[in-house]
Amino acid sequence: MKDDISNVNWENPDSVISYFEENQIQIINHTWGSSNQDFDNLKLCVIYVNALYKKTHYSRCLEFIQKTEPIVSRVTNHELDDLKRQILFVKGMILNRTEKYKEAEALFTHLENQDPNHHYYSEWKINSKSKRYSWLITLCYILFVIFYIADVVFDPAGFSLILTACILFILALSLPYIFKNHLK
Repeated sequence: MKDDISNVNWENPDSVISYFEENQIQIINHTWGSSNQDFDNLKLCVIYVNALYKKTHYSRCLEFIQKTEPIVSRVTNHELDDLKRQILFVKGMILNRTEKYKEAEALFTHLENQDPNHHYYSEWKINSKSKRYSWLITLCYILFVIFYIADVVFDPAGFSLILTACILFILALSLPYIFKNHLK
């Protein structure tokens, strides 16, 4: 395993994935928490998870994280806490990308509680919260189109549907900013 590590191109996700999967059994099955090799192995896990994320292999990445989470969580070495959070952060980003916004939001809240000064945890939490309400923005756009077409086609006397359509359009444009500012 150590001989191959010098041949890995760490900038190329395919190379990282290939190396890790060839040596996965040795990395995962070592006795966690009892050696100095924990840091190196956990760092390899973080690099592997990031490589899977970059290649958009979300299901493989989540499967790996779920498989290794119980093993890694038993390690009580506080020097490894940052690496553990990095893995959970990737998990949260994947949950967000796969539209599991409530789970992602809960995970980012947990990470934010562990490290309140980390800027990306709060940003991704706000992003997850706002995406939970993206249906409302879509609804405003759909209603805008319906009211606009109804006004153009039917030209109703009295109530102007074009005014309602414009209000819905402005609301749809402003909702993302409102969510980002008020969902903190």
